[in-house]
Amino acid sequence: MSDGRSLVRLADEIALLERYAAIEQLRLGARLRLTWELDNAPVDALLPPLLLQPILENAVYHGIEPATAPGDVLVRIERRGDRVLARIENPYQPEHSHRAGNRMALANIRERLMLFFDAEARLDSRVEGARYLVEVEIPYRTGRTEAAP
Repeated sequence: MSDGRSLVRLADEIALLERYAAIEQLRLGARLRLTWELDNAPVDALLPPLLLQPILENAVYHGIEPATAPGDVLVRIERRGDRVLARIENPYQPEHSHRAGNRMALANIRERLMLFFDAEARLDSRVEGARYLVEVEIPYRTGRTEAAP
């Protein structure tokens, strides 16, 4: 793990997501169906380390584990102008929710975003139909890894 005050390249965060997903895929097999939409991901963008992995972990924990049927998790990361948008979504079926959770992971991520980007970043979570969505938006910044202010 890197210094928590440093920013990392999105390419490194994506690699971490893929390693985590591979482990979960072995554990859950066909129950976990992942869709990766990364073609427009700006891999040189800088972001706090371990920003997206806890969101993917929550998607598996709350959206896939409690259900007996296979479930689809989407990971989409793209650049929109001077912004980077990451979206992770998973099935939402309240009747299958085995753990309500206390939203600590999202609160911690939101706090870290504020530390690094202040009001330039946002984290939204919501239910849309039978899907739970988490979106993170940060400014598109590149360069060498920098320390937080």
